[in-house]
Amino acid sequence: MQRNYRHELNIVTERSRALAKRGTPLTDVERGRHIAQSSRTAVKLNVMSQVQASNLVKFAKQAKFLGNGLAVIDFGTRVGNIHNSYQTGGDWERDLFIESSSFSASVVAGTLAVNGGLALLMVAIPVGWVAVVAGLAIAGVAAASSIGMNNYVKENSGNLYDDILKWISIL
Repeated sequence: MQRNYRHELNIVTERSRALAKRGTPLTDVERGRHIAQSSRTAVKLNVMSQVQASNLVKFAKQAKFLGNGLAVIDFGTRVGNIHNSYQTGGDWERDLFIESSSFSASVVAGTLAVNGGLALLMVAIPVGWVAVVAGLAIAGVAAASSIGMNNYVKENSGNLYDDILKWISIL
């Protein structure tokens, strides 16, 4: 396993000579191992086999794809709503303001919930299934806060848009 790890590190560092020159953990196997064993700021990840490492990489790729995919679907739906409003002769500028502000606010709320949950997770240092349950709880809280913020901003940003237009017309 150490030979495979050293071989993979060589492949990675060959791609980027800047990494090799700086002296990062990727260039020195011992340094990387010591940092991983003595890290005080992160939960230690104990991967015992290549199968576990492979499963971890697959999980990370699927989570990233799912998160990005849902954001693209949400954004596309919002653009579709604005386009429909434009085609029907509605107040599409107002709809654009509402949709963009609610999207931005929901992204910020979800990101804050995830970051806060991960910070608590790092302090608690859960092990095994506790980490899985905590991760699911963080995802649930992030989704709920994002949806709640989206609904709140959608209901109230129309009035804000109207107030801004009144203020501009006064100037």
